Amino acid sequence: MGNGVRIALVHYTYLPVIAGVELVMGEHERLFRAAGHAVTVLAGLDEGAEDRLSSRAVEALVERLRPIFAAQEVVILHNVLTMHFHLALTVAVWRLAAELRQVRFIGWIHDLAACNPDYAPLPLDRAPWEVLAQAHPHVTYVAVSEWRARQFLELTGQPAGRCRTIPNGVNPIQLLDLPPRAAALARGSRLFEREIVLLHPARLLRRKNVELTLKVTAALKAAGHSCACLITAPPEVHHPASVAYAAALQEVRARLGLHQDAFFLNDAAPLSARELQGMFRLADALFFPSRQEGFGIPLVEAAVHRLPVFCSDIAPLNSLLADGKTTFSPDAPPAEIAALIVRVLDADSAFATRKQALRKYSWPAIHRNFLSPLLAETETP
Repeated sequence: MGNGVRIALVHYTYLPVIAGVELVMGEHERLFRAAGHAVTVLAGLDEGAEDRLSSRAVEALVERLRPIFAAQEVVILHNVLTMHFHLALTVAVWRLAAELRQVRFIGWIHDLAACNPDYAPLPLDRAPWEVLAQAHPHVTYVAVSEWRARQFLELTGQPAGRCRTIPNGVNPIQLLDLPPRAAALARGSRLFEREIVLLHPARLLRRKNVELTLKVTAALKAAGHSCACLITAPPEVHHPASVAYAAALQEVRARLGLHQDAFFLNDAAPLSARELQGMFRLADALFFPSRQEGFGIPLVEAAVHRLPVFCSDIAPLNSLLADGKTTFSPDAPPAEIAALIVRVLDADSAFATRKQALRKYSWPAIHRNFLSPLLAETETP
């Protein structure tokens, strides 16, 4: 089908109603529109309970929906085929899916009334209720979990390939409450897909040892890890040598080929306090390789943000946070420090869970891995 697919999303209600299905539909609409598709949302279609089902109601919906559905390439039905909240709509859709063979109908299964004891007993042995326990021959079925897919296949007696699984997701930019600059950096540099994102909050002073951050990032890349480092790097206005140090660091970054991986966050404009906190939420770990410090407050900030801490084994850093930090010599070889970081993070279950969630369940990843390929298919079953 390519870009510019005409898509209708159908459910009983929609945003601003806040519930699971409505939120998923909202993300689907946003992702589809961002990908260049034309999206129509249909909700509140004469919402009615089962006692309002009549042939007149079904006929009215068929006539109302036929021209709308016929103008689409894809119609995605969220729960409409498997729940009993508007049986007239369910029956009308069944008829139109059989009639409009040029349109691809997708039944998105969030819930199954026929498998939910909260709705028992349902009269699934008589019309029109029986459609809730059947698979329409001209509908592609998608379930939000393997469990829901198995329930549907067992209920309808269909083979395994008849229902695929596409998970629900989360919007990490929203969940992390990232301010605009952090959000733009995350999107533009695909930071949620990186294996490791290090944060080094430091002024541009030589004792902050920023060049080691760059060299460790390069060593992680050389070892086959996708990574990035975020360096706050505000200049030290009271220290003219800071300007020369900034220029030297730019040369190191260029020599190491880190233009797409090492970000000096103050290059465009100074970070605000809120933007700095957003960088803590965006990062996977704090990297703090100073040669000299008076206290080391970024370690405490990182701990509050539940970030793993990697810091120089110097006073006073080695006396802060008795638990939860990993130290190294600021003169250690970058490859050795990189290996240490990987070893510690590999053993950190919280880190592994976070990365799995970002890679597998962020909406951009779900769109790339599942939604986009689904729309690219041209054949209906």
